[in-house]
Amino acid sequence: MKKLNVSELKPGMRFTKPVYLDKENLFITSNTPITDSDLERLKRFGITEVLTHGDILVIDVDPERLETQLEDFIISTIVDEDLLPLKGIYDNLNRIKVQFSNLFKNTFALVQDVYRKVADDKIFDFGPVREQGEALADFVRTHNNLSYLILGMNNPGYYLYNQITTSTFYALIIGKLLDFSRPKMVDLAISCLVADVGMTKVPATISEKTDQLTDEEYKSILKHTIIGYQVLTQRIKIKNSLAVVALQHHERFDGKGYPQKIAATAIEENARIYAIADNFSALITNRPHRQRVLPHEAIKSMISMDVGKFDLKIVRTFLNQVSLYPVGSCVELSDKRVGIVLAANADKPLRPSIRIIKDEYGTFVRNLVLVDLVKENHLFIVKALDLQEATVTS
Repeated sequence: MKKLNVSELKPGMRFTKPVYLDKENLFITSNTPITDSDLERLKRFGITEVLTHGDILVIDVDPERLETQLEDFIISTIVDEDLLPLKGIYDNLNRIKVQFSNLFKNTFALVQDVYRKVADDKIFDFGPVREQGEALADFVRTHNNLSYLILGMNNPGYYLYNQITTSTFYALIIGKLLDFSRPKMVDLAISCLVADVGMTKVPATISEKTDQLTDEEYKSILKHTIIGYQVLTQRIKIKNSLAVVALQHHERFDGKGYPQKIAATAIEENARIYAIADNFSALITNRPHRQRVLPHEAIKSMISMDVGKFDLKIVRTFLNQVSLYPVGSCVELSDKRVGIVLAANADKPLRPSIRIIKDEYGTFVRNLVLVDLVKENHLFIVKALDLQEATVTS
């Protein structure tokens, strides 16, 4: 890695690769603007040089247009002092959303490229998969409340590639909550990105079928875990610890899954993590045979009907982060206002913090309005709403 003199760094600078304080400690992720507080932190700790493999990144976008359509309504972001911590969460998510969007789209494109080459039995370089895994791991390790951006992402394209991308983000969020080291996070990211390569060998007439599958067709689907594992270990020749997620992510904690019917901790931890992330992502994604469900309904399903399916310790960890009303999902409050869940309250999962987007009359608000339902105990969530339908601006 090349050395950069801190005196040459300026607020707003971005780099094409992550920047490190030393060989182990991350300073900023790729495509993240350096802030005044970042530079002040370096000065405070007496750091005079940082390291990176990247170059200065020039963003050909007017900074004044880095807001989403929803934020275009906001003309004032002044909030009461007791809500400043929530505003800090909102401001950071707003600051990184362009970087997140680019990372999501680049991951989607990589997954699409890899899976299509596997489907066509083409040889490809596995290096970009590792590089993307590193970028994803570093981004998730650096930022919190990312479900707010994930659920707000409406990326076009084939459902499977979107689902894998979303699943990888959620798996990394879980890995972070479990205090995974950076190397473990990178390995988790890589294994998730290639977990469903076996589906490329399932005929589209089966995988895209909208009617009920026959017994033979269902058996063909079940084979994708073994096929994926064989592709990864025999053709691509990645190490078993990365390929095993492809083999085991449909095993159940109660031993009733497939293909090996193993149970509990006999299932590798990364596979147990991905199973939870993949299930949640699948439920909130439109599939050929069914429509997506609301994130709230997906969480309810995972902690009730599918209780024997997952490692409940990991499910609880996931729930504490995303909330029973997941961060990024849309809800209606008892006073008729509509909002997006901004942050979870781990001790009270039914009372998260909300960013209001519509007033009681259904009009988009022009000021930043934040509600902490733990403090505003006269209010409560009435129901979950479809975010895309609630944020239609036409």
